[in-house]
Parts: sequence; C-alpha cells; structure tokens
Amino acid sequence: MVVARTDTHESSENFLDEVGSDHVVFAGSDSGFYNSYEPKEILGRGLASTVRRCIEKGTGQTFAVKIVDVSTERQTEQEAIRLTEETLSEVQLLRQLAGHPSIIAIHGFFSTPTFLFAVFEMAPKGELFDLLNKSVTFSEKKTRSIMGQLFDGVQYMHSKNIVHRDLKLENILCIDETRIVISDFGFAKQLAPQQKLKDLFGTPGYLAPETLKCQMYEDAEGYGLEVDNWALGVIMYTLLAGYAPFYHRQQLRMMRMIQEGRYEFNKEQWDLISDDAKDLIRKLLTVEESKRIKASECLLHRWMTMGARPRTPIPTKEIGKVREPKELRRLMKVAQLAVRFMCRLKNMKYKLYVDRTELRKRPFRDRQIRHEAEAASFAVYGHWVNRGFYYSRDMLFANKPRPKYARSTVLS
Repeated sequence: MVVARTDTHESSENFLDEVGSDHVVFAGSDSGFYNSYEPKEILGRGLASTVRRCIEKGTGQTFAVKIVDVSTERQTEQEAIRLTEETLSEVQLLRQLAGHPSIIAIHGFFSTPTFLFAVFEMAPKGELFDLLNKSVTFSEKKTRSIMGQLFDGVQYMHSKNIVHRDLKLENILCIDETRIVISDFGFAKQLAPQQKLKDLFGTPGYLAPETLKCQMYEDAEGYGLEVDNWALGVIMYTLLAGYAPFYHRQQLRMMRMIQEGRYEFNKEQWDLISDDAKDLIRKLLTVEESKRIKASECLLHRWMTMGARPRTPIPTKEIGKVREPKELRRLMKVAQLAVRFMCRLKNMKYKLYVDRTELRKRPFRDRQIRHEAEAASFAVYGHWVNRGFYYSRDMLFANKPRPKYARSTVLS
C-alpha cells in the first residue's frame, strides 16, 4: 500500500516549462506520441496509469511508456492535478539524474490536457520483486552485485539532495541478468540545504523510524536523505533471507518493531550468511539516523569490497625456488592429482540421509532440504504473493509453532 502524497507544487503550466529540455520531447497533442512510437501490449496497470511496451518508429528500439490519465472523467480535479504534478516532478528529477547506469533513463515525454506519456528505457526482466519470488533468496555474491548498484545510484541521488522516499523491491527494475535500475520517482523530492520533510510517503514495511515519528509527534524534527539508507537495509535483508526484517500481521505492531529497530538474525538460514553482511545490515537499520551509514560509505564497507581484493603477489624469492626442471615436474604432478581428485569428488553421487526425529526438531538445519522446502512452498503458493501492504511472501516465513497451553482443571 502506497501512502498518498499531500504536498503541493506550483501550477502545472509553470512546472511544465521548467522540465523542458532538448533531451525530453513535448507535444501539444497525443498525436505527437503516436507519430513517434507504436504502442504494443500492456505491461502493467496502476490506479490511473498504464504501462505499455512501445517501439520507436524511427529507430525500431523498444521502450516502455507510462500513460497517465489526468482527465476528470474518472477522478476529481484535485486528483488530476496531483497526478500531473507528480509525473512532471518525476520527469524533472530524472533529467537531473540522467546518465547514471543505476537510475532508469527517460527517453521522451509528451503532454496533453487529458494524458501524459513518459517514455522510459525498457526493463525486459521485470521487477526485482518477481525475480526474488522465483529464486526465493539470493546468494551473497548476487546480493552484493545488486546492492552495489543500488548504493551507487542512491549516493548519486543524495549528492544532488534528491530523496526517493519509496525504495522497495517493486521499484527496482532488471534490465538484464546483471544490471538493475531504480525507478518510480513519483514520491521523490529535491531538498533545499538543511531542509527536513514531515509528510508521510512510502510503503509501510520500508518506512524509517524518523518517518513514523513525524506522524506521532508534532514537534518531530522531520526526516531527510537517511530514509533511503534505511530502505536499502530492508532490501538487503530481504534479498538474503527471503522475507522482510519487519513484519507482523497487525500493522501497529509492525510499526512498533520499526521504531525500536527490532529484527532478528537467529533463524536457520542466517547461520550461512557472513558476519560482514550482517554488520552492514545493522549499520543500515540503525534507528538513530545520525549514526546510520550512508550509501557512499556502504560502497567502502568490508562486505562490498571483499570481492575486489587483489591477491597477494608471490614473492620473487619463492618464484626462484621452482625454476629447476625437477621441481617444476613435481609441481605439475601434484597439480594433476589435485585436478583428478576434484573431478572425482564433483562427479561422486551420494545420498543424504537425515534422521526423521532430528528433521522434526530442526527442519531447516540442512541447506539443501531448506531450499527444496522453500522452493516447493513458492511453487504451490506463488500466485498468492502480492505487492500490497500484507506481503504474503513474509507470511510464508512467519509461521511459528504455537505454544502448548496446559489444560487447567476447575475444582468444584
């Protein structure tokens, strides 16, 4: 569930003039879009918008067009103005962020009195949310690749004082198997120096504690760029575990968990996650925003840099020791034996025997069994997973054994 925005902008006419650019095309009628692009099948729908695949007639390139209905036939005039301002604000911010590989690129924009057409680069692999549902969890290597791109994109946004305010799995699109981009800047805002915000935006499971404080206390200081870093911590946790760090069927309890920063690493699957990954998550999910790690600092964290460490060079003295022909032949034989051993080990077939009693006590103690069980759950209940407030994928992991209450006897 996305919370509606309540802030106001200047008139849409003046706003439209501000976002004009050589890189963004404007037309006075919808014929401008249809003259340049050929719309294809629908990729998704929103409350007042439709996303279609489209082909640029001049080049044959494929793009995605977001068509926003700003007419007053199905909505009030106030709602139409709000949608117009949100879309124009998104275009303006994306122009400032143009050229960064981790932020979705806008290719064109067409405005009419009843419809707005925003043309974006195509993301053939869909949302990161759907990709995670297929694989249940990601390895640390893949998570590191994704988070590295997110950290890079967010630190670039923050360098321009732009806060996204709605970072989540659904707003991260997959261009291919290795590249992702941040999308949906409808709630984003560019802050003035030292400016703080107090209005409520975002998705409940990703909201930062300081955002919730603004809704509870009138004298709250407000929030800033740090809310995006908190959301990055939620995303990283979810990619590694397969479920969100803050989840409860009752919304008030979930909000309390967020305010207290109460989450756990004590489930079976976290035993296989490195301490460095957990440390980075802790630093991102720090309740006090002044102590929360920044996206630029995350790129220098030990967990992010461990894959790029250069190997220690072999000392020249050690190289000189193996220059003799006999020594080289001996090393070659050792290497051949090692390769044969690894090949036999890899091709060895074995059966995994698990004691049934032990399996009942600790059903997730074995990694292979746990992955098979989780994959089976998503294969059966995958259609049940939704994108709303009640994240059904979290419910699949939220089951806990019920306490056995002793029957009390009433003495007469």
